[in-house]
Amino acid sequence: MSTGTSSLNSTDATAVLRALARRLADSYIAHTSPRAILLVGSAATGGADEYSDLDLLVYHDQVPPERAVAETPRELGTERYSGTPWSDDSGEPDERGYSERYCLGGIECQVGHMSVGAFEREITRLVVDHEFTEELLKIMSGLHEGLPLFGEEPIERWRRNAGYTEELRRKTIEKRWTLFPWWYFQERLRSRDATVWRYDVLVQSAYSLVGVLAALNRLYFSTLEFKRASRLLSRLEVAPPDFAGRLTSLFESDEQRSTAELERLVGETQALVAERFPEIDLALQWGGKPTPPGERESPWTLHQTQRVARKS
Repeated sequence: MSTGTSSLNSTDATAVLRALARRLADSYIAHTSPRAILLVGSAATGGADEYSDLDLLVYHDQVPPERAVAETPRELGTERYSGTPWSDDSGEPDERGYSERYCLGGIECQVGHMSVGAFEREITRLVVDHEFTEELLKIMSGLHEGLPLFGEEPIERWRRNAGYTEELRRKTIEKRWTLFPWWYFQERLRSRDATVWRYDVLVQSAYSLVGVLAALNRLYFSTLEFKRASRLLSRLEVAPPDFAGRLTSLFESDEQRSTAELERLVGETQALVAERFPEIDLALQWGGKPTPPGERESPWTLHQTQRVARKS
């Protein structure tokens, strides 16, 4: 029976998962002759613990038939096996992929099989066509942070092709810069019993700020299952001072302090972007009204309504 305590430190857990990943990789190489195998997730970055899954990506010229792919889990005696075919719907001969999920030695394993052509099309969709989806951004993050277990040459080539270009940085910043100016409407919303909405705004604002700063730093960021935030935030060399701590403080219960900190972070992030990309329009507005940091909504007055009534 689990007590909820961990007897392995991160280094030990990572070593266990990496050893298992290499065992799986050797078997997939023997049975399917892939072009490359990449370990992704916490086992690759070194932050694993006893609750971590093992996430493996296997790249093929053509994804083999399901019976060949499933030979590895059969050979190793896995439990709770499931396999799911999929397609990227490109119409290309190599559009088909296959996903596996199984348990081995108590460890949940997720293995994705895809063709080299399908993966290179994903790189093009993001880097060239600027098709922003959280899934694509997460895939590119995994590519750059993953640990190659086989086929280092193609993986290095993909990393070069998926590099953060200046145009991609610009497009990402423009895409991510979407913020609701809570500070502008603060007085109005304070009396609206909007606590749940406020926290939703804070989450979306945090995603926007992290996404913009990640692009400034040429780092891929996805909101999809955003975990181990401190690791990413520690890599942001271009960022407001003490960004990680201040981002966390946004979720304090004190609404006034939280809103003031959000307003400051938005202004400082604006300045960092403007310094490097002065051509990007970072003006904030809502309903046609300018709502930059420092600006506040003015309430209507009885005098104004009476003046309008007299005119009519």
